[in-house]
Amino acid sequence: MTEDRSPNTEETNRNDQNSTWANWVSTPLRTLFSQASNNETEAEGSKRNDEQMSAAPWLSGLAQRLPSFSYPKQDEPVNINDLADYTKLNAKQIQLLEIEAQQGIVKKADTWCWFEDVSNFSTADLTFQNPGELSVYNTGSSVCPLPLTKFPISKSDCPRFTIENSSLLPNAVPEELYHKRNTFNKVVTAFKNYYNFPSERHTYLRGETAHSRLAEKKVVIISFVGNLPDRYRKVTLGKMCSARHLSLKLSVALKELLPHPVLALSLEVPLDQKPLEECFEECVHLLKNWRHQLDGTCLLLFNGLYHSVPLQIMMAKHMLEHAHSFGINQSPSIGLLCLESCLGGYQFWDHSSDTTIDPASSNYQANREKVLFQGCTRVQQEILSQIAEYKDLNSSKSKQVQGALDWLFQHCASAKLVFMGKLYESFMTIGQKLAIDYQHPNILRHVWFSGSDLGMDLKKGSKFLPAKDESSVRPFYYQQQLEIPKDRLFEICLVRDLIMAVNLGYEEAATMTKMISPFFISRSFNQHTLPATLKKQQQYEFKAWLQEMDTKWKTFDVAKDGGLPATVGNAADQLEYTLYKATRQSPEQTKIKSGMYEDLQVYNAFVLDIIKTTTLLEPRRLTFTTGSVETSSILSSRSQYDLVWQLHSFFSFFTELRNLPEQGLPKLLFFLSRQPAPATLIKYSPARFQRTNDEALNRIRNLWEVYHDWKPPTKALKQLQRILSFLSLYPSSMRFQSDMSRTKC
Repeated sequence: MTEDRSPNTEETNRNDQNSTWANWVSTPLRTLFSQASNNETEAEGSKRNDEQMSAAPWLSGLAQRLPSFSYPKQDEPVNINDLADYTKLNAKQIQLLEIEAQQGIVKKADTWCWFEDVSNFSTADLTFQNPGELSVYNTGSSVCPLPLTKFPISKSDCPRFTIENSSLLPNAVPEELYHKRNTFNKVVTAFKNYYNFPSERHTYLRGETAHSRLAEKKVVIISFVGNLPDRYRKVTLGKMCSARHLSLKLSVALKELLPHPVLALSLEVPLDQKPLEECFEECVHLLKNWRHQLDGTCLLLFNGLYHSVPLQIMMAKHMLEHAHSFGINQSPSIGLLCLESCLGGYQFWDHSSDTTIDPASSNYQANREKVLFQGCTRVQQEILSQIAEYKDLNSSKSKQVQGALDWLFQHCASAKLVFMGKLYESFMTIGQKLAIDYQHPNILRHVWFSGSDLGMDLKKGSKFLPAKDESSVRPFYYQQQLEIPKDRLFEICLVRDLIMAVNLGYEEAATMTKMISPFFISRSFNQHTLPATLKKQQQYEFKAWLQEMDTKWKTFDVAKDGGLPATVGNAADQLEYTLYKATRQSPEQTKIKSGMYEDLQVYNAFVLDIIKTTTLLEPRRLTFTTGSVETSSILSSRSQYDLVWQLHSFFSFFTELRNLPEQGLPKLLFFLSRQPAPATLIKYSPARFQRTNDEALNRIRNLWEVYHDWKPPTKALKQLQRILSFLSLYPSSMRFQSDMSRTKC
């Protein structure tokens, strides 16, 4: 479940310290424990009675200040050196530890971890109450996890509706992209490995089924999410989700494969206030509390978001390198999901207007970074500014991650890294978020995009949803594949073919992806960075839509069982009615969940990438692309001229590729359901393969055809359209294909 997370600023901290409540919070409870223990060791009875009587008014006032916890009138001594034995603590001592842990969570200054068994968890609804254990660094619970009946952060249990209209490129399941490895391939690969020739560009499909690999096997999920200042988060990512959200979504994706047990460890980390190395040590300390739970693990899944990706890679390497310390007594399969990764760093782009200042200049970048860090404390600025260093492959930050990844690929044959990022963004490009410079057969990449980015406004669902398509009213559920609008199909096909070639191990495609990815950057793709004119236009259209819906749906209400009024009979009415109720009612009554972090396609694709693909016959080291860098400015005439020839050269190279998977045009998956929603998505058919370049030529012809219908909406994409205008010089797709086949640039 997505949620806002805003760390305390220096000004807020200064104001809080003036209050009695903040003074009490800032006093470690360990001090209280030690004071109580010292008092008990003074054996004079009369003196002890005097001390207890003098302490009584203070403790009584303290209990009144607590918002939701009762405080004992007498301190019970807690042996700090023996907190590991939870059973020896009495009720009052446990209560003190719970208060201390709760304070640690609220302050967001230390790492905390939530452990739970999600074996019987069938929904990703975060309101589900599941018992677990809590451990907060810098508190007594860091060595003595606290068993709790529910997650420490409560969520409202109002009706929640999931609405998705999205797709994954280049494939949603491995069968759409890879084929099984035959005997001839094994012999050739062994020959190449023996003579140190390049081999195994990519991974292959396994012969066994996913169910047979995981049925009744133990799976452990470890999720990391780092804190971010509120404004910084809105400008960069738009929105985030919690670590527990990632864990629960993965557990739902695993459900059909029947693993047992499935254990989840969700860590919230103060990566905006502490250096990466310090956060790493805190995570190591906390995770060792559950080393007895890791024994017998068959599949170990890590996942992280944005600046927590380097942390999860380092943790994966450390846990496997010191497996015995973490209770791992056998070699599990390893999977790492990297959402919106920061491994490619970032730079600022200026597509809004022609300017005399080069966006690649240091002055421009420094000024834009100052704007980005508005509202951040000095510590936050120092720490978060280091994320940009990952752009330089020779920086210490980047080398640190490279070393951990290289170790994983060398010592864990099953380790796979899956990058996923949004195509349409206002901050980082897909080349940066997918860490396109990192090359290895066990690195897989996917690009996520929403129909809303293509102009398919959900409030106008009747324009793209089948009017006569009957749907399930009880339960509230609908699923259907939709066509991508013709005027936006070219850019989707282009990106699909590029990422497909990258996943198949062609470095030329990685270079081209870096060059075109800045053209998909626009402020209009983030609701928090919308230009004022566009925001005003959207507000006007929204008011008009709301007035129209008032006359149609105002008298109807959502049924308690999740059903709809009898007048709602098709998918378009379902969507319209749900959006209206979620808009008109307060957030506490109805909520709509959508976006990449909610999309089950993302988590299903990750799980299947790990389970259904093979290991390499021989370990390979991590390598890096050596081609051109990203375009410094899309407005630069020199960059545009260079890109024309680079694209022409890439199309010529692409026509020679053999044994590509046969795929139709990409489609969107529309999904509407009330949570909890079924985890089953549309089944995809395996792709066909031919040992010729026929499919490559077919894709080139398709690009020429859909280019003529292309009507991009943003300035950057319109610029890319002009650069690709050489396609319109060819009278037919066959002429274009023929020219690309014989041209060698």
